[in-house]
Amino acid sequence: MPTVQELARMPQHDNALGKTKAQDKIDRFKQLIGERSNFENYWQILHDYFYIEAENFSKAYAAGAELDATYLWDATTLEAADVLASGFMNYLTPPTSKWFKLRPKSKEFLENKAVADFLENVAAEVYYTLNRCNFYDQSFPAFKSSGVYGTSLLLEEDDYDDGARFFNLPLKQVVVVEDAKGRVIEYYIEFEYTALQAATRWGKDNLSEALKQELDAKVGQDKKHKFLLFIGKRFHRDIKSETKNNLPIEAIWIDVEGRTTIEETGYYEFPAMCHRFDKRPFIPWGFSPAMKALPFARLLNAVAKTNLRAMMKRTDPPIALPDNAFIMPFNANPRAVNYYKRTVMEGGAKDIFAFANYGDPAFGTQSVEYYSQKVKSLMFNDIFLAFEGLTKQMQNPEVYERINEKMTLLGPAVGRWTAEVSNPIVIRTIGILMRQGRLPPIPDEILMNNDPFLYEIDYVSQLAQAQRRSELNSLVTALTMTGQMANFSPEILDGVDPDKTRTEVWGITGAPVKVLRSDDEIQKIREARGQAQAKAQELAIITEGAKAAQSAAAADKLIAEATATGRKTLE
Repeated sequence: MPTVQELARMPQHDNALGKTKAQDKIDRFKQLIGERSNFENYWQILHDYFYIEAENFSKAYAAGAELDATYLWDATTLEAADVLASGFMNYLTPPTSKWFKLRPKSKEFLENKAVADFLENVAAEVYYTLNRCNFYDQSFPAFKSSGVYGTSLLLEEDDYDDGARFFNLPLKQVVVVEDAKGRVIEYYIEFEYTALQAATRWGKDNLSEALKQELDAKVGQDKKHKFLLFIGKRFHRDIKSETKNNLPIEAIWIDVEGRTTIEETGYYEFPAMCHRFDKRPFIPWGFSPAMKALPFARLLNAVAKTNLRAMMKRTDPPIALPDNAFIMPFNANPRAVNYYKRTVMEGGAKDIFAFANYGDPAFGTQSVEYYSQKVKSLMFNDIFLAFEGLTKQMQNPEVYERINEKMTLLGPAVGRWTAEVSNPIVIRTIGILMRQGRLPPIPDEILMNNDPFLYEIDYVSQLAQAQRRSELNSLVTALTMTGQMANFSPEILDGVDPDKTRTEVWGITGAPVKVLRSDDEIQKIREARGQAQAKAQELAIITEGAKAAQSAAAADKLIAEATATGRKTLE
């Protein structure tokens, strides 16, 4: 009887009906696509108002004809989505500054200078890789997809030249499956390749007979064929084997038309990341700010269209021509022509004149501004463009306090992004760099430790720090009050540990640990300071003793002189 590990390596049949694993995955993909049809209809509406350059969900189009602004009479919704994505990227994962740091999870290494420097060097290598590859190019559309559709998907692959390579996956091509705790554990991703592209990826021998014939015939080389990539946890594997079909994460490439498995491989870490801006229980797809702003987006474009007509009529009004009476249908569009009875209209005083049916563009402009502001507010533009609403009378502390107060409103979305996207990206990038040999040497302190070394990720971007700003404010308030109480009760300072306070401040603010001295250096400085203080005290005692001796000698001399003087007087 074969073992569980042997069964995991065998071609599998998933049920008694004899369906292959490939067919089972295809059927599951179609089922999940059908279950989310309501979301796709909603996503198409959001696409038409907020994200017209993205792929359509329920419309077919030729390449190059994606941009359809049929529903738009105002660009506020497009701008609001861009500001939201740019704000998230620059405040949460800024390309020009550090937004995370690593620290050891074990208290044993928490104050170790060598371990802290190693983790800082590892983080620096991750920063270098993310800036060198296309991470920021792909993270912007991911942030935008999350803000518009409520869900975004990133895929990270290793790359020989740049270390890593990221792909922002169109939502239309992907379905996800959650576990009981609401975490995404399975991805079904649909791709389209020509026969030539498939051959260059997997080799001609691994293709179906139909694709081989198409490749040999060199006919229809532009024809696209569907392929399905399944990514999920591998539940049956030999943990002692590190072959590609025994890695922790399972990856299966399937030829949808041929209904066969082309390649079965795997990953050490989950390569796909799914962010949900707002999460509802038992629903794998997220909800977005654009969904809340959609009613105002519709009103905004309706008002903008009406106001545009009023402005056009002001600029180029309709005119009337005499003909005894108006001939229907009546036309009030700009530059429209209507016929009327001369005896009816002003007694024939005018032959040709402009109508007074102009509307009120000023009132329409106010309405457009009102609904624009509503859309921008619901899309959090007022947070990322906070400096626009500030006055010159405000001091810097007040300015940043207001910005941090607004940024706390994004706490839930920020927490989900760090848990669902940032953490997996940092962990996977470190794993990729480690396997590529691009990480610095591991310190002896870690190698000599018997327990597995674990690290934690702290986020220090402006948006992440805004969530922890209350901790720093509380710490400053407590220290200030303690200092005031020390004025009349100095012994209260004995309860405050300066080293722990420094560590806490450095952790909250995200300042670089390289500027800090190691525990040994601190100990040597304190010992030297203690020795210097002891010598100073000893010298002070000697000096005081010498002064006392000199004073005693002087007193004895005076006494002796006084005694001698007294004797002479008596004689």
